[in-house]
Amino acid sequence: MRVPYTEKKKYNNRMKISVKIFIVGLLILQFVGCDSESIYKDEHYKNLVYLLSKGNENVFIASYTLNEESPVQYVTVGCGGSNTNDKEIVVKIEPNPEMLDRYNKINYDYESQYAKLLPESQYEIPSYTVTIPARSDYHYKRMDVRVWPDGLSPDSVYFVPLKIVSVSEYEVNEEKQDILFRVTIENDYATQYPQTYYRKSGQLSNPLVVMSGTKLVHPLSKDKVRMFIGNELYNDDTTPEDIARKSVVVQINADSTVIVSPYDSSMMEVEMLSTVPGYNRYNPSLVQGLTKQRVLWLNYRFRQKNVSTGQFGSWRDVEERLIRIEE
Repeated sequence: MRVPYTEKKKYNNRMKISVKIFIVGLLILQFVGCDSESIYKDEHYKNLVYLLSKGNENVFIASYTLNEESPVQYVTVGCGGSNTNDKEIVVKIEPNPEMLDRYNKINYDYESQYAKLLPESQYEIPSYTVTIPARSDYHYKRMDVRVWPDGLSPDSVYFVPLKIVSVSEYEVNEEKQDILFRVTIENDYATQYPQTYYRKSGQLSNPLVVMSGTKLVHPLSKDKVRMFIGNELYNDDTTPEDIARKSVVVQINADSTVIVSPYDSSMMEVEMLSTVPGYNRYNPSLVQGLTKQRVLWLNYRFRQKNVSTGQFGSWRDVEERLIRIEE
């Protein structure tokens, strides 16, 4: 059957319109594709200079040993982007105490809890200018931070706040332009961060108390750590007065013998005992099955001052074994 001329003409017109729409659609897609590719190149491959840190508060934690010579740690200055930097980048950095003020107001309720500026006498940054070479294979450069950790308290949080103030090339990542460089301390027996716990067992006399659970141990100096007596717990509510009244210091000697003394001699008296054979020593590699354990055996007695009367109470004997909990 033959198609009427008018119907055939309408059909051809519809086909022409469809073809035109198809061609226009292809042109739009091509334009959008080119524009997306341009945006992708502009944004994805963009070189942004930053300070390496973790989390929304831009904190970087570095641990310094209390042994004879603490190694140098670093602030890392990087240049992000999928392509290498074609130009040398000179980055200038300076202290930023305002950042620490903001951190304290956000994280703490009371000034007594505030994190502290690391004393200037206990650190050195030889140069606040860092140069990232052109076409660097690593996309970063490190700035030395030397610290003398002796005397830092394990109960305090110390920061060196820093910020980028200028770059010779490219732009600065606004979200990573500053850093709270946290300084923590450690020795062979404990670390401030992450905190070190020992598994405890043993007993106290007068009255008889069985010790169990875990005990937080703080580094103090090259050969000394601090811990609470018995089953006393150290937590966020612990006050300086609690620490003074409840803490002992354990010194580990070169021959692996140990000496226990009061942290604050005005609040506690301590005497060494030898009632348990083999105690008052440290073994850094006690073999238990297929593992090695770091173990402290302690035998001493203590008495605490009564705050209300000012008099020392009765002596209490301690027999305690502490096994370091490893990650």
